[in-house]
Amino acid sequence: MKISNESKVGILTAVSIVLLVLGFNILKGRSLFSNKKTIYAVYTQVNGLAPSNAVLVNGLTIGNVLSLEVMDKQAGRILVTLQIDKKIEIPKNSVARISSDLLGTKKVEIDFGNTSEYLKNKDTIYAAVDGSITDALKEQLNPLVKKLEGTLTTMDSLLITVNSIFDPNTKNNIRSAVGGLNGTLQNLSRATHSINGMLADEGQIAGTFSNFEAVSANLRKNNDKISNILGNFDKASGSLANGELDSTLSQLRLTVARLNEVVTKVNSEEGTLGMLMNDKKAYNNLQTSLGSLNRLLEDLRYNPWRYVHLSVFGRKNKVVPIPSDTAQLQ
Repeated sequence: MKISNESKVGILTAVSIVLLVLGFNILKGRSLFSNKKTIYAVYTQVNGLAPSNAVLVNGLTIGNVLSLEVMDKQAGRILVTLQIDKKIEIPKNSVARISSDLLGTKKVEIDFGNTSEYLKNKDTIYAAVDGSITDALKEQLNPLVKKLEGTLTTMDSLLITVNSIFDPNTKNNIRSAVGGLNGTLQNLSRATHSINGMLADEGQIAGTFSNFEAVSANLRKNNDKISNILGNFDKASGSLANGELDSTLSQLRLTVARLNEVVTKVNSEEGTLGMLMNDKKAYNNLQTSLGSLNRLLEDLRYNPWRYVHLSVFGRKNKVVPIPSDTAQLQ
């Protein structure tokens, strides 16, 4: 059987048309042999959605966008045709939401509802549009921009106030105040230098501490003598019932007790010791008083009868010179 050239051309043309249709549908994301259903969604804006964008459910691609058609002259309503797998059952109260990733690629995400009725072929699903990243950034930045505007307004008011305050008279007053402050700082520096010089002069301070150490040692040595005298007077008061002697001994005990308190305070570095460190006159008076007290105690030890007038046989006692007076005469 011989086929004419016209028939060959016709068959070739028909095959080319079929291949062209198949290729066009494949490029558009359509499949003539797949088992898919069509669902419509109506949007007021699509944010750059285009055919062949993916349709996802829980992150799984179940179809793609087939086409977008304007439903009115103002493009206020846009019909989007979605082609999804027939095996996926979508509840009627589900929402087809247009979103985008960080790279700006648009996609349609279907949020499943909770009804038991499912969409059929060529049904319409609820539509929604997520805000873009720019919108999200604007929402985050709007409060910051408002705060920044308020801060700039406050700073502007503050600068105006500062400019009004710092007039020529105020500047001259501030210069005068700074000059006075410099003089005060210089005086303070000189005072600090003087104090440092006093602290650096270790001779006077060391001598003062040495003198107080000598006084403390002297009192500590005489403490045993005072204790012996008190013991002797206790024995005498037990054997003699003389009101005058008892009164004298009581006063002496009170004096010695106070003297012991003074010794304790001196040893523990309490009391007016800090005042005496810088008062040479008080130190000299203290030295004189201690010398007189020592001579009194020695005289009381060697000549007790000069202070207690007690005589059993009417005999006059001989005055014994104290060692300190003998040493001075020599």
